[in-house]
Amino acid sequence: MEDTQQKNNNYELGFHLVPELEESATAGKLKEIEDVISRLGGTILNSREPKKQRLSYPLNHKRFSFFGVVEFKSPTEAIKPLENQLKLNDSLLRFLILKVKENQRVLRSIKETSSRPRIRTHTPPAPDQKPKEEVKPEEIEKQIEDVITKL
Repeated sequence: MEDTQQKNNNYELGFHLVPELEESATAGKLKEIEDVISRLGGTILNSREPKKQRLSYPLNHKRFSFFGVVEFKSPTEAIKPLENQLKLNDSLLRFLILKVKENQRVLRSIKETSSRPRIRTHTPPAPDQKPKEEVKPEEIEKQIEDVITKL
């Protein structure tokens, strides 16, 4: 007996849009992506409008992008056609589709504040550790001479 009912899974689509877009145009691009998902039989569960952010490394020689996330439910067979449709979109720098379990978040959330570099603080050595002894250059020279003369 063949199972005629399609299995819908939860997916999360993370994407980077080109930084040349106006911020007002990003909502339209998000709507286009949601429409493609809907046309292929998917249901949008949640989406976050793309926010401009600095990239850790350049994508297609771009240092900034608009990053957005769409959570959706879709038949497994619709994922490959969705990827093919997204590859044709010139506004997308990169995208990733992940299969997720119910109520599980995969991609990190977008912070409302701008990202700031992490500041590393120097931690002093523990009190039980001895500080390193400083050796004077003259003593090192003398030890080197002793080793050479023994050869």
